[in-house]
Amino acid sequence: MTALIEAHDVTRSFEVSAGMFRRKRKLHAVNGIDLTLEKGEVLGIVGESGCGKSTLARILLGLLPPTSGTIRFDGRDLRTLKRRDLARQVQPVFQDPYSSLNPRRTIASIVAFPLDVHGIGSSADRRREALKIMDLVGLPARFADRHPRELSGGQRQRVAIARALIMKPEIIVCDEPTSALDVSVQSQILNLLLELRNEFGLTYVFISHNLGVVEHIATRVAVMYLGRVVELAETSAMFANPRHPYTRALLSSILTPVPGLGIPETGLGLAFPDPLNPPSGCVFHPRCPSAFDACKCVEPQLAGNGQVRAACHLESFNTGPEGTSAYES
Repeated sequence: MTALIEAHDVTRSFEVSAGMFRRKRKLHAVNGIDLTLEKGEVLGIVGESGCGKSTLARILLGLLPPTSGTIRFDGRDLRTLKRRDLARQVQPVFQDPYSSLNPRRTIASIVAFPLDVHGIGSSADRRREALKIMDLVGLPARFADRHPRELSGGQRQRVAIARALIMKPEIIVCDEPTSALDVSVQSQILNLLLELRNEFGLTYVFISHNLGVVEHIATRVAVMYLGRVVELAETSAMFANPRHPYTRALLSSILTPVPGLGIPETGLGLAFPDPLNPPSGCVFHPRCPSAFDACKCVEPQLAGNGQVRAACHLESFNTGPEGTSAYES
């Protein structure tokens, strides 16, 4: 497969006020990310709130420049691409369909808006193309002259997907696209995204905190913690045998329908890490049940075989010469 996006050592920092008479502090929302996105794959990005998922999405969309590091799109440096050229190839589907659509526009004009911005076709051509894309995402033509307030949440998200598709992009970045929807509607939207991927050969970056959703749709998963990728694995391998202690804690937190089991215990405690004051060494070590001395002072790097890589000292110490791990034994 061909790498559409290559991110190397990408960092995004923000200056955060610490008070009227205090010096601003630096927050590393994304910190040293290395990722590739292959053509045709669905890369799931998961982690707790505040781990940097959405910041990374905005960087990939060109909405935020990285503070440092490089991103290459189809072999070209992202910094050399014009916003319009990038928008033709990478389109977003945001979390909340209630706020991502202009309430004053009709559905057809919302879907056709990217064509309008890029000056593609006549007004009649743009409307015709909008109706065609609406039909593909399950929106009848009778909705064309309605407004977003007249549609349900699932229908509005279909409008957002249609708007993203109309430019025929290579990549769609989905930032929590189902979290604001009912469970039954979530499955419809996920199945629609999978159908569109097969039909158009789309590539997705799918950001979510819902591991069940990610397992259903992703081909590969990146687990983020405090701005870093701590595990990168093919979906089936990660869910069958997670290597990083944080990934195992996330998977153990999934509620099950079995009566009497109650709320699962993750072992992570109630306190969240402070992104303005990250710990030294492995950023996860204060919450890790397997931490030892090296974890407190040495930052681990992603290590492991081709299918699964984890930024954990246990993984690098226990990975044998043939790529096997102590977790597999």
